[in-house]
Amino acid sequence: MPVVLFAIPPARAATVPVSPASSRLPGWGTLRHLVLGRMIVASLALPSGLLLRPDVIERPMALLALAFGAVAGVSVAWMLGGRLQKGWAVQTAAQLGVDLALVTWLAAYTGGRGSQFVLFYALVVIAGGVIGRVAGGILAAAGACVGFLLLPLLARPLGTDVDAMVRPELMVMFLTTVGVLAGVLGERVQRTAGDLARTERELDRVRIDNDAILRHLTTGLLTVDADGIVGYLNPAAEQVLGVHARELQGRPLAEALPARLAALRDLVQDSRERGRGRARAELEVMGVAGRSLPLGASTNVLMHEGRMTGVVAVFQDLTDVRDMERRVRRNETLAEVGALAAGIAHELRNGLKPISGSVEVLQRELKLEGESAELMDLVARESARLNRFVTDLLNYSRERDLALEPVALDDHLHDLVGMLRHDPRRGEEVRIEFVPGPGEARVAVDCEQMRQVWLNLAANAMEALGQRGTLTVTWVARSPDSVAVEFRDDGPGIVPEDLSRVGEPFFTTKRGGTGLGLAIAQRIVERHGGVLTLESVAGRGTTARVMLPVLVAAQAQAA
Repeated sequence: MPVVLFAIPPARAATVPVSPASSRLPGWGTLRHLVLGRMIVASLALPSGLLLRPDVIERPMALLALAFGAVAGVSVAWMLGGRLQKGWAVQTAAQLGVDLALVTWLAAYTGGRGSQFVLFYALVVIAGGVIGRVAGGILAAAGACVGFLLLPLLARPLGTDVDAMVRPELMVMFLTTVGVLAGVLGERVQRTAGDLARTERELDRVRIDNDAILRHLTTGLLTVDADGIVGYLNPAAEQVLGVHARELQGRPLAEALPARLAALRDLVQDSRERGRGRARAELEVMGVAGRSLPLGASTNVLMHEGRMTGVVAVFQDLTDVRDMERRVRRNETLAEVGALAAGIAHELRNGLKPISGSVEVLQRELKLEGESAELMDLVARESARLNRFVTDLLNYSRERDLALEPVALDDHLHDLVGMLRHDPRRGEEVRIEFVPGPGEARVAVDCEQMRQVWLNLAANAMEALGQRGTLTVTWVARSPDSVAVEFRDDGPGIVPEDLSRVGEPFFTTKRGGTGLGLAIAQRIVERHGGVLTLESVAGRGTTARVMLPVLVAAQAQAA
């Protein structure tokens, strides 16, 4: 027997822009529920109806068993047909038609128009109207009226015809009215269901869009509710803070964030307690590796109907920004020093040339001995040293145009290492090794100026090694667009307080050094679009790394 369901048939769903799968499912779900409802109605109504009037038929239990069998048979057939998911309208019409036939057959055996089961016609009509709207309700009512009017012809041969409980014209009017009302109800139900489905899809789309936006943000985002419970962290927040969202969500903020992130935790807690956000705060926290991690953070309080519902914190890693600021400040300092150095070097060289020339003349003409000869040699050596200093100043203040040419890194560095092995500054037990990179890479450099960079880095390493140790020259691919040339030594390293100042003009820890060699190297590297960095651990050696843009790195694998 039929059951009334609120669902959207495929004809309605097809007007809504959804996927094919979603447009089919409501209609077929309706038919599945119709089958289930038929079985429930049959299980409850058939025994009750036969018990109310057991005298209508001689063998009521046989009829009951036959009715149950018929309902079960058609239910199995409709379930199998529903799995095919073909011909929804045909299957719906067939189910309603079979239901009308079953009601007509059952009523014919139990009294014709006077049967207690004629009211089941109304259920079929209601189901037709709800599923098929007004048209479906009218068609179902028409079928029910035809079946009801034919009952005397069907019941008379069976000898079960009894007087009708209602007049035929009233029953026809009743079924027609039920069909129309059920159709109107079906229209409204399906329209409402369609609106709800569209609203649900829109909410899902907005939810998916919001989630996608938050997941692809490059800035970290952290939310807590009014009670301080962590609600959400996006992947950028996980990466910056070195935590996992699944381990923090649902926990109090004070317990969720570790002690190394205390500054961020206190900022969010303060905003929550004061009910006021904070803009552009700069924090210092500790990264996973134990290094200082500068953060730029802002918080906003979430309000709803005048009450606070949570706090959202947006933050980002300021390491690159701080490095850029340091480079800008250093470049400004270098520009000022360069302008000053050019003037000083010019004046020094003007006075140095006659001094060094006079000393050379005196050394040739005078035959000095003893202390006088030593003093004359001292003047000559210091004049030469001062001349080198002046040359460094001029090199630092002047920038020659780059003559870029493509070079293969492996060949370029291999030739460099061959030259370094014969450098007089190399200690007797110092080994200089070249390790080829992971593939083939070509860079565009000014060979003469870049050789000055390599020689400066190698000279620093050899002086740090002294008489024994190993200097390794190699390169690695850092990304598809850049490579890093590394000079690694196993010398004494650089103490932390000096490491931050290395590269500043005139800062040196070497006896007789000018403090300009590494500064000049940095300028050359930056003009090539690269970056020169130093990594050192006291007692474990130093790595000088030069990042350069690459022309070809077809086989290099990013480290």
